[in-house]
Amino acid sequence: MSSGAHIVTHFIKESTPGVTPAAPEEGDWKTARLTGNTLTPTPSTQVSDEVTTKRLSQGAAVTGLTIAGQLNAEFSFGTFDDWLAALFYGDWTDNVLSIGSTRHTFSVQKGYTDVNTYHLFKGVHAATGAIEIPEEGKITLTIGCQALDYEDAEISYVKTPAEPTVTPFMSSLSVGNILVDDVSLVGQACVSALTINIDNSVQLQRCLGSGKKGPGAIIATEAAITGSITLAWSKKAWEIWKSQFTRKAAGVVFPISDSLQNRYTFNFPSLEFDGELPNGGKRDLVKAQLNWSVAKVSPTITREAA
Repeated sequence: MSSGAHIVTHFIKESTPGVTPAAPEEGDWKTARLTGNTLTPTPSTQVSDEVTTKRLSQGAAVTGLTIAGQLNAEFSFGTFDDWLAALFYGDWTDNVLSIGSTRHTFSVQKGYTDVNTYHLFKGVHAATGAIEIPEEGKITLTIGCQALDYEDAEISYVKTPAEPTVTPFMSSLSVGNILVDDVSLVGQACVSALTINIDNSVQLQRCLGSGKKGPGAIIATEAAITGSITLAWSKKAWEIWKSQFTRKAAGVVFPISDSLQNRYTFNFPSLEFDGELPNGGKRDLVKAQLNWSVAKVSPTITREAA
């Protein structure tokens, strides 16, 4: 019998999508810090329509394989930089990441170490991502993955992995001063929650004779970056809400720092907002939840180690 405490995930960068490095150096495999890993292969089947001398079903045939799932984690500094780059289809340049067109893929092993079954997902793409900052609690990261191929064994595929990072996870108290068009919201509009969503709008391309169990190719299309912000209703909140009628974009910048003062600064130069007027009973605090979307200008993440 297996315990969830023994589901260990490792990952390694691929040079060729779908091909696990054959002779990795020590530390090339990295140990993931996750709260959950739902990667799984799911076969598509079709039942036979044949009519025979018996009324029994003639069974089904496998017609395809979808290899997908989510990696769930508590957000911490330096732990997910490879995955953030994959989500952005970009590279960290002078510690700054922006939206690009460079594909990064990984081989990911999901190991049930107490019963010795090991599941290797190859050509893993970061298709979607979500960062959630609650009113009170942990900041979480969810990465939606799509993969090209899959295999499994009773012996681990991972050789000499690096130890996991030890930086502390971040919480709602980690968020610093939030600026809208270079003006602080402190005292003007209380922000109680934030979300950031990245969708690379990937398309699965099925290819006959590809030799893969999964799709022959995974192709990213539009980078759709959206999110939400929850604001205590105020004059400033009203001004932000009202901008939806003119489509006037606003710049939003905020840092997230851990207890060691490692920091990520999120910069969204051009956001468009949408939302409804808030409602509330006489004992409620009136809050507006506004949705936002990136328009025309790439956001950036800047990392600063303490």
